[in-house]
Amino acid sequence: MKKFWQTAWQKKPFRITFWCGVSFAAACALFVLVCNLIVILAAYPHREDPEVLMDSEETYDCILVLGAGIKADGSLSNLLRDRMTMGIRLAEEGKAPVLLLTGDGEDPQTYDEVGAMAAYAMENGIDEALILKDPLGLSTYESLWRAKYVYGMEKVLIVTQNFHLDRALYLADRLGLECTGVECDITMALPMNHIREFAARIKALYQGLTLPELDAQKG
Repeated sequence: MKKFWQTAWQKKPFRITFWCGVSFAAACALFVLVCNLIVILAAYPHREDPEVLMDSEETYDCILVLGAGIKADGSLSNLLRDRMTMGIRLAEEGKAPVLLLTGDGEDPQTYDEVGAMAAYAMENGIDEALILKDPLGLSTYESLWRAKYVYGMEKVLIVTQNFHLDRALYLADRLGLECTGVECDITMALPMNHIREFAARIKALYQGLTLPELDAQKG
């Protein structure tokens, strides 16, 4: 193998191809880094420490809890349970008159994420009248777009994990929502969650620049 590389390196076309490949990889890495930094820096002013928020007199139109999946038995995933726990706590503190639960409930007979979220909230003392369910929040952008254009929210308190919060706040701000975000990192997120987020922030940056219109009835 060493001899192969020595022989190949002596050939100019090989060296050109090698350095072109290195340059392309470096450019891609820089692109990903810059896109992520733009989203993170734009979101930073909208972050708030949960304890500081609890002590403030600030109130919101809604507490927006973003979906994070349910298990095969219909119970909440660990990440979603943590989001709901924080959302319920904020609701009990009177931070908003409505708990807006958004996620996948398009076909409740087979998969009802928002139904499970609502059931968990009621099991933990939240009045059903204070719960608003959005079953067509199939992505972060769709959830935020619908919060504004379908449910008429203007000032939202977003609840999600730290790895996801920057993307959610960036999109909310780009959509013209007055937004504040709190993290709920009780369960440790998997490395895959963070890796996926690098790519998701690139998509979010594009969505924030183009602000695609959605079908209000189909999400």
